Formats: sequence, structure tokens, C-alpha cells
Amino acid sequence: MVAQQNSKRNITTGRGPLIICFVLFAAFFINVLIGKANISYALKLPHLGSVAEFLLLTVASVSLIVAALKSEAAEK
Repeated sequence: MVAQQNSKRNITTGRGPLIICFVLFAAFFINVLIGKANISYALKLPHLGSVAEFLLLTVASVSLIVAALKSEAAEK
């Protein structure tokens, strides 16, 4: 019984930061596609600037590292 609870907890430990990472990276990727569409098709769609893109990708990378560290700590 205790082993089952520990295994369930170990599976879900790093999920929060991992989901945040995927959402932020998807937002970054969509922003890059919007910027490319603006350049290619001369559109005026709103998108984030360079600094905001950098911060978005940085937070996504940090959350991926946090998820990996939490997952590693849960295995021990």
C-alpha cells in the first residue's frame, strides 16, 4: 500500500514544471511563427519583441531544469 502511494507521488512530482515548460515553449514557438508570417506575408500581427522572446525561452529552460531535478530527486 505504501509502495503504491510512493510510486504515484514519484510520477507526479515533476509534472508541474514540465507542463509549464511545454506551455512556455509552445508560446515561444507560436510567437516565432507569427514573426515569420509577419515578415513573409507583410502582415501586422502583434507578437512579442526580442527581450520578451528571450525571457520566455529562459523561463521555459529553467522550468525544464527544475522538472528534471525534481524527477531525479524523486527517484532517490
